[in-house]
Amino acid sequence: MTVNVHLGDEQGLDRSRRYLRPVARLQLPDEPDLVHVAVYEWLPMFEAWATGPAICGRSTTQGPLPDGTEATCSACLAYQPKYQMMMQPTQTPLAQNALSQQVRAAVKESGLKQAWIAERLGITQKYLSQLLTGHAPISLEWAEKILPLCGKRIRIVIEEAA
Repeated sequence: MTVNVHLGDEQGLDRSRRYLRPVARLQLPDEPDLVHVAVYEWLPMFEAWATGPAICGRSTTQGPLPDGTEATCSACLAYQPKYQMMMQPTQTPLAQNALSQQVRAAVKESGLKQAWIAERLGITQKYLSQLLTGHAPISLEWAEKILPLCGKRIRIVIEEAA
């Protein structure tokens, strides 16, 4: 029996997650000589790891460049933090729901306006509202940024199962 080992598997990547990796430009005469960033993920229908287009929207060659290759596309670099945030593993739905409820309660209790909080965090009021209502996944990182503005902090307690 032959077992195919793929590049992502050799790197110890989790097939259920997506990763950001540097990718090469298309080798066309008018294409700027830049290293882009693309999403790298396992595609079960093809039984292979693959990269999509660059996160700036440009077409690129297939497959990631070697580890340590620096991205040089300024548009990709500008989008990269947003992609990283959205691609982080999240808590279970139950824990995530509890976290958003508690952060929402802290914001309400503080009496602070969401517009003021959003401005301090450098995000839109709409996105803050999505975090607080559970329409966007709230991470511990976001909760740790929001709660101090409300005079609160996070304390995680692990208890015996009932």
